[in-house]
Amino acid sequence: MTKFSLFLGGALLALSSLSPAAKFYKWVDDKGVTHYDAQAPQGANTTEINTRATASSSQSEAIEALETKRNAAQKAKEAAASQAKEQKRLETEPEAVAQERCEQHRKNLETLTNKPTVRRKNPETGELEVIDQQVRDEMLAETRSALEKCEGR
Repeated sequence: MTKFSLFLGGALLALSSLSPAAKFYKWVDDKGVTHYDAQAPQGANTTEINTRATASSSQSEAIEALETKRNAAQKAKEAAASQAKEQKRLETEPEAVAQERCEQHRKNLETLTNKPTVRRKNPETGELEVIDQQVRDEMLAETRSALEKCEGR
């Protein structure tokens, strides 16, 4: 009996959301008073009113802001997990991690010196952007400094 009641209640709920909205009409009388009613008066210039509930623009903006916040929190959580994994690996395999980093610095130096246009991922937007000469020079200096440490190993 309870399964049937749950099924029936769910079916009624689903069907109720499909029912059309009630029609209401709006008009202004000769005295300038605005009226609303379920039936349009004879001879009056009426406007049909939509009574179906929809999200307002402020609700939509709030939902979008919440979704953006959730996505940012998820990205931060993933970044923290990745950083923790890398830290654990650094503790267990320090020499392998150092070699990988030095190899990456060599590849970065080659790219920065040989490619006329270099792009990188913007951490805020996630989009690729072309770096300017000032940023390129800073990256070259940092990469060369890191490679000097690699040579000292």
